[in-house]
Amino acid sequence: MGARGSRVARTVVDERSSAGRSDPATHTHLVDTWEICMIKGRIAKALASTALVLGGAMTVAPSAVADSGSSVTALPASSDSALASCWGQRVTGSAGHQGNKTWCDSGRYREVIKCETLGGYQYTHYGPWVWASAESVAWCNLGDRIIGDYAEWGA
Repeated sequence: MGARGSRVARTVVDERSSAGRSDPATHTHLVDTWEICMIKGRIAKALASTALVLGGAMTVAPSAVADSGSSVTALPASSDSALASCWGQRVTGSAGHQGNKTWCDSGRYREVIKCETLGGYQYTHYGPWVWASAESVAWCNLGDRIIGDYAEWGA
């Protein structure tokens, strides 16, 4: 018996179940359930650590990418899609229009972009509603600049 005697289960293979095979007719197989529980615990801890690291990366990412002209959108916790992730990237059109494209890993969403004219007037443009992994792109008018953007969920 092992160090944890009560946690070791013995199984015996019946002679009839091994007919026609070269293995012995009867043998004893020890299964240490404590070791199995330890392995399951290690796997669970590894998965939890990975989730924490990835969650931390999403927390840091918005400020880290803000200077690069791209954006990462986080969803509100009350949303049905609270576990979804979205990414954004600034784009320039062929005539010089400024825009932003967004794509998410689940749900239905669209890009919402706030623009500003040279005179300081602010307005909002909307990209098309799309489903997961498709891109939604919104554009400012020619000569205007982007002052903010986000992904809108729903409908």
